[in-house]
Formats: sequence, structure tokens, C-alpha cells
Amino acid sequence: MKIETVELSKTYGATKAVDGVSLSLEGDVQVLAMIGPSGSGKSTFLRLIGGLEVPTTGIVKIDGQPLPSEEAGLREVRRGNGFLFQSFNLFPHLTALENIVLPLAEVYGRSRAQATERAEEVVERFRLTDHVRKQPGQLSGGQQQRIALARAMAHDPALLLLDEPTSALDPEMKAEVLDLIAELCESGQQIILSTHEMGFAKGSADHVVFLAEGRCIEDAPSKDLFESPATETVSCFLEKVMKW
Repeated sequence: MKIETVELSKTYGATKAVDGVSLSLEGDVQVLAMIGPSGSGKSTFLRLIGGLEVPTTGIVKIDGQPLPSEEAGLREVRRGNGFLFQSFNLFPHLTALENIVLPLAEVYGRSRAQATERAEEVVERFRLTDHVRKQPGQLSGGQQQRIALARAMAHDPALLLLDEPTSALDPEMKAEVLDLIAELCESGQQIILSTHEMGFAKGSADHVVFLAEGRCIEDAPSKDLFESPATETVSCFLEKVMKW
């Protein structure tokens, strides 16, 4: 996975959520983690890379190809990616299985039979078969997020983007979801995630980007950044968050 951003910025009114980030990642990067304090611009940066937001200035290139600026082109980029957010975004009136079947049929053009067969394969892989007939309100938070992850993976995305996927979960449910994401990492899935889970980022990511106030303070291979940060800002942050 190659990612390049050139003077990438995103402004909302007077607020610069992302402020002139230039980044060039080449080579064997399969899992990229973005870390930093709350409000640092991680989620916005992730959405810019995934084509969910259009930059105010600057460009994004994935594997050497600039992301399109027009809506039709961005829709195609989004179709090829998978997304998982802090909120589960499941349809409350549909069963867990139907939440996976619906986008496969309506967005990706599969027949109902094909969509159902694929959905059943994914829920079995994610150990959710016992819950497919339940509606989201009958599931725990961890189960809902696992269904949302199954939905994001059902169309075999080239790139999976995860925006703080465990922030709304309690510790036990968080562990369930992190275990599944770790399995995806080990299987070779290309992943970009923003996270506050430092242990997970250290253990699963190949490369880490540290953002603060919308700017890239440091990026390095995971082991280097966590064990020998190059800046005082990153060193102080890690000392605080990894204290306990």
C-alpha cells in the first residue's frame, strides 16, 4: 500500500481539522495506524484518504493514483473501500443478516441469493451465526460492531478504513472487536485505522502516523515510533497514555 498526501488540508469554517499534511508511505505497509490526542484530526484525515471528504487544499494519492475530486469518481473510490466507524450505523429495523445483505444487493448489484450467501459466509467467519436473525437492539455493543465489521468486509474491499472502532465499547466488547481486526491484519487485509488503543497499534500496525492539532508530528515504522520516538511531543504523549 502506497499513500501520499501533499499539503493536505481540510477546513470547517475557521477550524483547520487537517492542516497541511504531507506524507509519503511506500513499500511494505499493510496496516497503517493514526494516533494522537482527541481532536488531533485523525478522523478527518482518515475520511480524506477514504474519499469520504473532499480536501480544502492538497491532494491524496493511493498507490500512485490521485483521488478524484468529482463526486462520481469519489463514489467509485468509496465502493472499493470498506468503512467502520465509532457508531455502528446499523439499520435498527433490519436483522443483523439483512444489514449485510442490503448493501450487497443495492450498492454492489448482487442478486438477493448471492448477497445472502455471501452474508452468511461472512457472519460465519466472524462467529456471528447465532445472532443473524436478531435486530441490532437485541445485540450487545460488541456484537453490533462485529456485524458492522462483517458488513464492511462483505464485498472484499481493497482497503478497510476503521475510525476509532472500539471507542464506544466496554473493555470486554472492545477485546472481541480488536481480536477480529487482528485476524484481518494477519490475513493480509490492507487497513488504515485511527485509534486510541496504543497496545493494538504497536502490535498490529506496520507504520504509525502521529497527528496533533491537524498536523503530522511524526511518522515511522511502529516499533521505531513506540520505542524510540523522534520528537518530544510524541515521547510525552506515549509516556502518559502507556503509563498504566
